[in-house]
Amino acid sequence: MSITIPFAPDMEAKLREQAAAAGKDVSSFVREAVEEKLFSMNIAEKTPDQWALEFGAWMRAVAARSSSYPPGFIVNDDRESIYEGRGE
Repeated sequence: MSITIPFAPDMEAKLREQAAAAGKDVSSFVREAVEEKLFSMNIAEKTPDQWALEFGAWMRAVAARSSSYPPGFIVNDDRESIYEGRGE
């Protein structure tokens, strides 16, 4: 299905900028945004099996893009690093 959505020039520029920053074409970026919106609207209606399937798909997508990270990339998400320099 194709849908045409007119955007104000500033919104279109922002959309193109965000898509480029994500390394995606505008169509893919918009499609994913719409899918996320639709997904969030149906959260309460999902069964545990549906959650498991979607989580598995998400984990496969994460694993598929793991080669795009620099060698030795590690996310340091411990409490000390999160609050570092905040006076705690």
